[in-house]
Amino acid sequence: MELLFMGTAAAEGAPALFCECEHCKFARKHGGREIRSRAGALLDGVLKLDFGPDSFRQMLDNNIDYTHLRALLVTHAHEDHFAVSDIAYRRRGFGQIRDGVPPLTVYGNERVGAMMEQHLSDRLAYRRVKAFESMEIEGYTVTPLEAVHCISTAPDAGWKVIFEGREYLRSEETFIYLIEKDGVSLLYAHDTDELTPADMEFLAGRKLDLVTMDCTNGVLDANYVGHMGINDNLRMREKLLKSGAADDKTVFVANHFSHNGLAAYEELERRLPGFIVAYDGLRVQFGGRR
Repeated sequence: MELLFMGTAAAEGAPALFCECEHCKFARKHGGREIRSRAGALLDGVLKLDFGPDSFRQMLDNNIDYTHLRALLVTHAHEDHFAVSDIAYRRRGFGQIRDGVPPLTVYGNERVGAMMEQHLSDRLAYRRVKAFESMEIEGYTVTPLEAVHCISTAPDAGWKVIFEGREYLRSEETFIYLIEKDGVSLLYAHDTDELTPADMEFLAGRKLDLVTMDCTNGVLDANYVGHMGINDNLRMREKLLKSGAADDKTVFVANHFSHNGLAAYEELERRLPGFIVAYDGLRVQFGGRR
C-alpha cells in the first residue's frame, strides 16, 4: 500500500491564515516542509481520507484526477476536514463526467449525511458509518473506530465516549479508520486524542503496518482533550507496541500539526524518535512483512 499525505496541517494551515507567531514567521521565511495545507490523504490512489478546503490545490500539486475517486472517508464534519461545497462541484452542471461512471460515495457520520443531503444524485452518494462496524469499500475492509474529538459540554451533545476512565460527550460522532487489504493494515488516527479502551481492545494483536497519529498540539504540553501532541504520540506508540497492535515493523507517522505547537521540521524529527514526521506530498509505502 501507499499513503500520500496531501495536507498535514490543522484548521488554520501553517503558516496560519492570520498569524504573526514565531513559527508562522519561520515557515514563511524558510518554505519547503514548513508549509502545510489542511490535512487530507489518499490511499493507493483509491480511498480519499477527508476532503478539506485545500483539496483543489493538493490535486494540482500531486497530479491527482478526482474524477476517478469512488470513495471518500470522512472523519468528522469540521470544515478543515469536510469542504462539502467543493465536493458538490461533482454535480451535473459543474463537472463534465461521462455517463455510466459510478458516483463518489461519501462515508461519514450523521452530520456529514445531513450536509450531503441536498447534493445527492447519480454523481454523489452517502453512506452512514458506525463505530466498529466493518464495510467492504473498493476492495478494502474499512472499520471506523471511536475518536476522542468534538468534546462538548452542551446539553444536547449526545455522542458518548469513554476516555481515561471518564465519560465525555461529543457534539458529533467522530471516527478514526482502520483500513485493511491483503493482510496489510493502516490506522488513520486524525483528529483524536489517545485511543479509547474500546479502540485498544479492537486493535490488540493486529500488527498494524502503518499508524498515522494526530499531533495537533505538537511541542506544547497541552492539558486538552481532543487532540494529541508529541508526548501523547510517544506514549501512544508504546501502548500499541505493548498491546501487540504494533511491532518493530510498524511504521509510525506524526501528522496534522497546528502552527501553535509547531517547531522547525528538523526539531520535530529530533523530538519524535521512531516516527516519520509528515509533510505535504510525503508518500509512504508500507506492508512488506511477508
